[in-house]
Amino acid sequence: MTTSTATRKSRVAWIAATPALLGLLAVFVYPVLDGVRISLSHWSGVGPLDWAGLDNYTALLDDADFRHSILITVAYSAGVSIGVVALACALAAPISRGVRGSGFYRVVWFLPSVVPTAAAGLFWSTAFQPGYGAVNSVLGFLGFGDQHAWLVTPETAIPVIIVVAIWANLGFAFLIVLGAMEQVPISVYEAAGIDGAGPIRQFFSMTLPNIRPVLILTLMLEAIWTANDFSVVWAMTNGGPGSSTATLPVLIYKEAFSFTDYGTAGAMAVLSGAVLLLLGLVGLRLSRGKEQ
Repeated sequence: MTTSTATRKSRVAWIAATPALLGLLAVFVYPVLDGVRISLSHWSGVGPLDWAGLDNYTALLDDADFRHSILITVAYSAGVSIGVVALACALAAPISRGVRGSGFYRVVWFLPSVVPTAAAGLFWSTAFQPGYGAVNSVLGFLGFGDQHAWLVTPETAIPVIIVVAIWANLGFAFLIVLGAMEQVPISVYEAAGIDGAGPIRQFFSMTLPNIRPVLILTLMLEAIWTANDFSVVWAMTNGGPGSSTATLPVLIYKEAFSFTDYGTAGAMAVLSGAVLLLLGLVGLRLSRGKEQ
């Protein structure tokens, strides 16, 4: 291939990619840069921006609500991501080995992912209501009482939301983990069986080590998605009671649209976005390292 031909093909490739690049600039790069610009200013949402430099960022260092929200977000994200991956492994293992009715279970375990997260949050917030909620009704039938105020008690609100978020996010992780398990060569299990390893031993010694890169990547993706989740928390508690469930997305929303402090909200969003980007890069690096 001559130099002129290679140059011509390269030029054609760039021309063909131009619409996609322009779209990327319009829907991703420009909003990010504009968000950074807003975070460096004081702005109520109307009128010109008042330049503030790093004032919004330095103010966040002394903001007790922001620090509390970080802790809540970490607990929420860690609880949901670990719970989703662990439950996905437990559900996918028997299906990957051809348990009876596996086709039915594939559909059932994926169904929660079809439900919009806001609708799921509203449904479960009703289910956990004292007296008439489905969860309390079942507990009352079993003799444990039906007046438990799950969502208005700080000690129980975030665990309940974690359980609901695990239910809502399980389907995607289940399919990914199941696909990885089905790629493990059957000869691995046959050799383990000859050596006397039972199903449980095979799961921990053969299955999990072979799908470790997928598990790490899925865990990181779930952590990022959960840390960015707004709809489940907002639909169930609006960040309450008090600020006990005010994750960073909820706090940013309140700061921007309730208190009209877009500069502080932008600074929160930039900081959380940078941390999540770093987390994603670390997850990719770990998953590639395990594959190698």
